[in-house]
Amino acid sequence: MDSSLAIAGIGVLGTLAASTLSPLISERSKRREFDRARAERLEQAERDESRVRRLELREGYIAFNAAARDYHRALRAWSYATDNGTEQAAESVELPQTRQAFQTAYAEAQMIVTAPVLVLAQQIARGLADAWAILKHREDGTHDPVTDTTERCREILNDVWAPLTAIRVAMRGDLQLPTAVDRSADPG
Repeated sequence: MDSSLAIAGIGVLGTLAASTLSPLISERSKRREFDRARAERLEQAERDESRVRRLELREGYIAFNAAARDYHRALRAWSYATDNGTEQAAESVELPQTRQAFQTAYAEAQMIVTAPVLVLAQQIARGLADAWAILKHREDGTHDPVTDTTERCREILNDVWAPLTAIRVAMRGDLQLPTAVDRSADPG
């Protein structure tokens, strides 16, 4: 009888232990499932945030590149118009708009671009501002005839072409796109 009592006691203890441990095991399983689902949601949120950041960066890069090239082209046209004596027509319509578009795109770029791209953007902005200043001083009659020449303006614009090319390569690299660029394109 002792063995049957021991067997019955073990059975009762097993039943009690199972009823006690079963909710604990179930709770542990639910906790793991909850943690796994939470980790998946966090990973998805990170992927979504990364995708949004990449789209913002792409849009900013497109805006800056287009505005810088347009402003560069408009300044070059103004420098030639100055030589031809038609600068009022060239400056009055297109240049203020392209200059404003560039300044807006540059301001946005300062907030979103990576450090290597920002260094190039600063070089471009500085060069374009220098070219603008020469032409504006010539228009105002406050220029130095020795240093503020249209030839010097065009030299500055030619010098800006290298960072304009380099920034496109850097931007494409940031966006994980192929970076091969035809460097033989005419700067004007």
